[in-house]
Amino acid sequence: MRRLIFIIVLFFLRNILLAQDYNNLVEKSFECIENEDWSCAEAYILEALKQEPSNVQNSLLLSNLGTVQRYMGKNEDAIKSYTNALMITPRSVTILKNRASLYAAIDSLDKAISDYTHVIALDSKESEALYERGLVYLQKRDTLSARYDFETLLKLDPNSRDAYMGFAALMKYRNYYDESVGIYTKVLKLNDKDYDAYFGRAESYYYIGKMSKAREDIKKALELKKDDPLIYVLRAKVGWSQFDRESAIKDFDKAVELGFPKEDADKILDSLQSNTKRFRR
Repeated sequence: MRRLIFIIVLFFLRNILLAQDYNNLVEKSFECIENEDWSCAEAYILEALKQEPSNVQNSLLLSNLGTVQRYMGKNEDAIKSYTNALMITPRSVTILKNRASLYAAIDSLDKAISDYTHVIALDSKESEALYERGLVYLQKRDTLSARYDFETLLKLDPNSRDAYMGFAALMKYRNYYDESVGIYTKVLKLNDKDYDAYFGRAESYYYIGKMSKAREDIKKALELKKDDPLIYVLRAKVGWSQFDRESAIKDFDKAVELGFPKEDADKILDSLQSNTKRFRR
């Protein structure tokens, strides 16, 4: 009898020590995340999962692991981590949105729509999911479904910034650039610090040939955010159209430096050069 009690006490103490180790590993992973040290965070999370594979907190850990792996460019691993998290908490709106966002980023559009639709089924007023699903529908050229999601957003909130941004994107997709300019302007009246609205309006101005206005919006956008490679690609295109070729090439180089794929930059530059030669003929 004494021996049995002794074993039980030892087993109990071991569980306490393991719990402390698990919690310490989790805390260390949070510290790494705060410092944006993704490989460090991944290592601590994996060790914590190994320490206590049945801990109920593992859904959160696996979600964090998926996001960390996404930042590391390990997209397939990230999908697996989000999926494993959803096996523990299948109704988690946050994890479903995280996985949907990644699916959209890697062009698994049907899977992204499926996850966003699941979120909306769980919460019909989930505005972020409606907005993002609408944008994915646009990528699939399903303008009717996209319009439905943006209209639903407006019904939920007549002043919805996301609804307006969605409609602006829809107008731009359909080549109604003047209309998109008007919608972006409405968004900027609500918030004159909206980077995406400046970017979107600048792009619309570019397509209708209003380059000076495009430059004004690009300048304002850069005052708000300087690390988005897409704004430099847009400025390069504007510069090229105004025969400022040297600055345009510098902007393409800056975009690549910030993470824009070099092969994509080269394709855009080749296209601009081809259009210039065709115009001269």
